[in-house]
Amino acid sequence: MSHLKSVMTAALVGVVLVGGLTREASAARQIATSGVVSVDDGTLQSRIAENLKKSATLAPRDIDVDVDQGIVTLTGRVRTATEKARAGRLAKVSGVSSVKNRIVVDPKIDQSRIDAAGEKTKSGLTKAVDATVSAAKKTKEAVQTGVGKSEQGVGTAADKTSDAVGTVGVKVSDTSVTTRVKADFSGEKLLQDTAIDVDTTDHVVTLRGTVASSAVKERAAEIARSTDGVTRVVNQIVVRGQ
Repeated sequence: MSHLKSVMTAALVGVVLVGGLTREASAARQIATSGVVSVDDGTLQSRIAENLKKSATLAPRDIDVDVDQGIVTLTGRVRTATEKARAGRLAKVSGVSSVKNRIVVDPKIDQSRIDAAGEKTKSGLTKAVDATVSAAKKTKEAVQTGVGKSEQGVGTAADKTSDAVGTVGVKVSDTSVTTRVKADFSGEKLLQDTAIDVDTTDHVVTLRGTVASSAVKERAAEIARSTDGVTRVVNQIVVRGQ
């Protein structure tokens, strides 16, 4: 009986050993077959972001990369379906199990950026002009309302100088002409909320900018022509949509 127990015990140990070796061999075969090397999500995200950055077509795009347990999710906007597909391919680095390409194709993405840059430039131009226009407007209002005798005297002298320009051709500086035109623009309701650039060379005034209608464009030219010291107006204003 004792001998029989020993034999049975040895048999059970053999079965356990064989089972363990079988499982280890199976795992080894799976690793050798798949060739997959475990990489943490942070490393995968960095590698994919670097691939996108190196792509000339995708580097300017705003593409977000998120990795969760080897699953990559791409979001953002690109201009073409080709760019979207390329982003998906670049995301398939070693260690990635699958890619969810949720990038939106927007053919007008570049135009949107150009418009935004134009609005920013327009805003900067408006701020730069505001100081000069404001100063000119205050001087004009002070003369009109009679804030003080000294200021009235200055206004009278300015009027006489203006008359001399109109009658005998006495020269006024180009800077003074530009300031007068801008001041006259500031008092015109039709020209409010517009960004019109005024440049004066040898008393020839050039107008540039973008306005909403032809009426606004013509009104700006009309005011410039009527300003003292202006000999000619070159109207290069562009009507939006034309």
